[in-house]
Amino acid sequence: MSNHCVGGGAAGVDDLTDDLIAEILLRLRPSEPACLVRASAVCKPWRRLLTDQAFLRRYRDFHGAPPLLGFLHNVAGGGEDRYVPFTASPVSPPDIACPCWVALDCRHGRALLDEFPFSADFTVWHPMAGRRRRLPRPDLPYFMSYAAAVLCSAVGCNHLDCRGGGPFLVVVVGIDEPEQQNSRPWATVYSSDSDSWSPTTSDYLNLTLTPNCDVDRKPAALVGDALHFALAEGSGIIKYNMGECSLSRIHPPVVYKGGIVVMAMGGNLLGLGGIEGSILSMWSSDVSLDGGVRWEKNRVIKLESLLPSIDCVEAVACELAQPAPIGFVDGADIVFVRTDAGIFMIELKSMCVRKVCERGYFKAVFPYTSFCTPGVHLQQNRVQFSRKRLLELREGDVATGPVP
Repeated sequence: MSNHCVGGGAAGVDDLTDDLIAEILLRLRPSEPACLVRASAVCKPWRRLLTDQAFLRRYRDFHGAPPLLGFLHNVAGGGEDRYVPFTASPVSPPDIACPCWVALDCRHGRALLDEFPFSADFTVWHPMAGRRRRLPRPDLPYFMSYAAAVLCSAVGCNHLDCRGGGPFLVVVVGIDEPEQQNSRPWATVYSSDSDSWSPTTSDYLNLTLTPNCDVDRKPAALVGDALHFALAEGSGIIKYNMGECSLSRIHPPVVYKGGIVVMAMGGNLLGLGGIEGSILSMWSSDVSLDGGVRWEKNRVIKLESLLPSIDCVEAVACELAQPAPIGFVDGADIVFVRTDAGIFMIELKSMCVRKVCERGYFKAVFPYTSFCTPGVHLQQNRVQFSRKRLLELREGDVATGPVP
């Protein structure tokens, strides 16, 4: 059976077979969602194909890692416009009353937000669907220095296109009293299935940290069953093994005072990026090996030839002018660098540089990756319209007419 487009505007298209059309549409770039939307509007057969679940699964498998659609960021002073889009998509900033909310993580189709002290809850936000779910914060007396990660926990999910509808976990790792001698790290895990937090792991640890050792609120790296959180001022990495419910510390190859970013590099490799002067160094280590972590320097990048030069007049300006890594996109080899001239995105494979934000003291960037396919969003818009129409009928605003 062959589905053909008819009409003068589709001249030549009706000569293509269904299989050939599917192969053409399969190769539309996921980083440009508008192309898929326009293609779905060509004719009904194309729309049926682009909204078919079997085709969408094939589309995601064909392209592999989901594209980067934008990012959340934490900037000193809070403010609006905390979600920065890279392309046209149905994602809108979260509708949160608290003006000083903080992003804690963005992973597997979800974002984890903290509204403290405005609210005593965390918020798990599903950007593509526009839904939010609140969950209570851990009831801990030393809930001060912490970072967190949100993860899909659906059995068998390959995490290529998590849309936030299934079960999830929230892992929080912190330091009990970072300013004191012998401060201890701790961790607790929230499960959406049980709607509860696990007991903290600090009761079973013999791990102590030096004073002023703080957890850096940057994206954590998920390698295997372990999450890796950077410590402030590049002083190390806290590893939380979810299978063993254990914590350990990984020492960095070099202490980068400007901070580090950690990343998953495939397999059991943990990556680390740090900047010293104008040199960006990329490291990796096989964290599955026994006998400690052995770092290997993979790449050295001279930023002075990529980023604009800055003339420092004041001491504070000079400090902020020093480049610092603040985010990384797993699977895409993209690192975000903060300078006094703005925030820059560096694609390590092509060495292309893009300025994504103007100057500002950005503390961290949390990339949002997802497939934006017309099938799901057309269905979501239909459901939202149907609910709205039902409310209108119940309120008596509409006297007659069927609900779509």
